[in-house]
Amino acid sequence: MTIWVIAGLLGLATGLRIGWALVHKQTMVSTAMIVALGSLALVAALNWHPLTLLLDTALHWPNISVALSQVALIGCAAGSCVMITTVASDRRPAVTRRIALAQYSVAASIAVVSLVLFFTGGQQQEVSPEQYLVRNLEPGRASLPWLLPLLYVMLVLTLVSWAGMRYSNRGRRGRALFVFTLGIGLIVLASAFLLIRAAGTTRLVGVGTAATLLGCAMFVVAVGSLLPAVQDWFGAQRELRMIGTLQSELERRQPVVGIGVRPRGPLMFQVAERMSQISDALFLEAGGGGIARTDDVDVPQAAPAQQAQAIAAWLFAGRDGENRAQGAENGDSDEPTGDAAFPGPEWLRRPDGYSDREWILEIARQYSKLDRAAASGPRR
Repeated sequence: MTIWVIAGLLGLATGLRIGWALVHKQTMVSTAMIVALGSLALVAALNWHPLTLLLDTALHWPNISVALSQVALIGCAAGSCVMITTVASDRRPAVTRRIALAQYSVAASIAVVSLVLFFTGGQQQEVSPEQYLVRNLEPGRASLPWLLPLLYVMLVLTLVSWAGMRYSNRGRRGRALFVFTLGIGLIVLASAFLLIRAAGTTRLVGVGTAATLLGCAMFVVAVGSLLPAVQDWFGAQRELRMIGTLQSELERRQPVVGIGVRPRGPLMFQVAERMSQISDALFLEAGGGGIARTDDVDVPQAAPAQQAQAIAAWLFAGRDGENRAQGAENGDSDEPTGDAAFPGPEWLRRPDGYSDREWILEIARQYSKLDRAAASGPRR
């Protein structure tokens, strides 16, 4: 059951990468991630005993699932290495593509040699993958079919671990890369344990320890690969709640921009579309006639939060003014009406250091504060 949970998580991560590659432009990084995650999911699935027996029976060769697991692990190492070296490279795309093809070629050569040596070693009694490792990694029986792929996997994934730690940061993608790198490091450790046993040292580690480490590594890699999607979903939900109040107000005041239309597609796309419509509505609102202007504070001297607060106060005052006007027409209020003070069109420009998304979120945050303060204030 545990191995299928791990295989399912890795399969889900692979599917998300495939979906991302289909929606966006296919790149070497996305292809490498698909190869790495798909290969690791295959390693997990091939260690399920019923599937092992099914493959052995269908292909008429006992323990062939172990050889396929070796090939899949080599593919995982190659894909991870191509991914991290492509991200870290500052060379031209043509040069980076040739380097990636060279890496895949080396991995394919090692995989072919490992398969050839596996088949030339003859058939053995059919056993579980772990028992097969125990028998074939005993002193005096370890040979090139094990040493060659283990050395390749350990050396390549050590490079991946070093580069992953170097490029990890506190951002969303940086945190996911850090978790992914931890999983890769556990695979390096498991490979080192098997290599030590293959070299003839059986007292330090056992196959069970290496298998447990490999299972933990696959789980951590799956979590690290799924983490960006999970963070994006929760982040999009939070941003939708944050811009909801401002969106509703601008939808009422500027329906021409179509803010009321709910775009379809991934949640992050919906958030981006609504922010774009909010930005259009803000500039339409600022371009209306009869808007007074106050130049008490110079924009270059205003902090971004103060600039956003001025925009939010202008929008909020305009809402209150319209409500009072409607009340006066109905005879429900004797309060005078008037135009809301507009700080100036240059105040709508995003400050330096802010992206368009961050600027809309800051305005929405300040507007929500004013709305909550008005809602919690004393009622007459």
